[in-house]
Amino acid sequence: MTLSSNIQRELVFLVAWVLFMLALGAIFGLALPALFLAMVLYILWHMHNLNRLLLWLSKPTNNTPESMGVWDEAFFKLHNQYIRHRTSRKKLTKMLKRFQRSTKAMPFATIVLNSNNEIEWFNPASKLLFGLRSRLDIGQRIDNLIRQPEFIKYLSNKDFTKSVEFENQQKKISLSIIKYGNGQYLLSASDITQRTKLDEMRRNFISNASHELRTPLTVISGYVEILQDTADQTNKFSIDKIHQQTVRMEKIISELIELAKLETSVGFDKHIDLDMSKLLTEVFNEAVSLDQNKHTLLLDIKDLQITGIYEEIRTAISNLLTNAIRYTPEGGEITLSTSTDESGAYIHVKDNGIGISYEHIARLTERFYRVDEGRSREKGGTGLGLAIVKQILDLHNATLLIESLPGKGSQFSCFFPVVEH
Repeated sequence: MTLSSNIQRELVFLVAWVLFMLALGAIFGLALPALFLAMVLYILWHMHNLNRLLLWLSKPTNNTPESMGVWDEAFFKLHNQYIRHRTSRKKLTKMLKRFQRSTKAMPFATIVLNSNNEIEWFNPASKLLFGLRSRLDIGQRIDNLIRQPEFIKYLSNKDFTKSVEFENQQKKISLSIIKYGNGQYLLSASDITQRTKLDEMRRNFISNASHELRTPLTVISGYVEILQDTADQTNKFSIDKIHQQTVRMEKIISELIELAKLETSVGFDKHIDLDMSKLLTEVFNEAVSLDQNKHTLLLDIKDLQITGIYEEIRTAISNLLTNAIRYTPEGGEITLSTSTDESGAYIHVKDNGIGISYEHIARLTERFYRVDEGRSREKGGTGLGLAIVKQILDLHNATLLIESLPGKGSQFSCFFPVVEH
């Protein structure tokens, strides 16, 4: 074992002290008593310094004890460590105060939970949103204070990849949890009551307006068809254009009504197994009839285990196939296929058409968003097809995956995760 230089010096001092006391004792003929006295004094010196150390450790201050030899070195290192610790503590205290000030200023509730879901800290917004009390609720389990079934299920499942929405004290709450540190959780919640009401008003307006427009458009369409039959060659072109736009408006209104229905849907029985081979074959045959041999359409499917609503899944896949036909140049190839892995099932619609630039992909499912507005209108698109697809997949806890390269084609995949029965 290698001895430090301080210990080596202390041993040299001890040997010199013992030899000095032995020499002094030999002069008076008391060598052994002198050796005993030397060891007693040496031990008492160490006990004295040890006592000073314990007193300082019980209440550390900037004034550390001073001594000689190895104790002086030990006190010096303790002093430096104390200064560093105090500096670090000041920095951490400042950071903590800044964090608390920022979280107190946040408009949404922030709650810190430990591994047992017990409250360790919360900001003032939490008091307003959940009625928490500083002195009484610290240390309480959060599920004893927020008793809504949706929240308790969300908390017990430990799957915090998505947020949860529920009603609490006549408020609509959006809540999410993030895991951090050693078994700690940061809960963040906000009141979305007003936003929910505005969304509901918007949906109701679109639904009501669409229904109100449907009747006059039907009448207009009927009269336009009569005019088409009786128009002379001079007016026929203009009347055909009017009819074309009327049909387009009817299609937009129908799809807006469909979107409104999907947005207000409360879900479905997840235990309804679908005959996917039959569904995909039907959609494929319809696409073949629609295409009229302008493209090469291929079908490569196997039976999938998917639960949901038959007509809605059928609509989603049909919209994807229709889009592929619409935006793939004549002579192109379109494939409807399926695949599976351990995470779930996939339905793919792949084409070798014009493709889509990367910057457009994230916005494709927005209502009325078009990559090329002029081309979309020319092809008869409404800008609502992919929005309907996304809404249907969301209701089935599924995801729309898009891969595309300009000039190379696109692949739209519907991913259905494994559902535990």
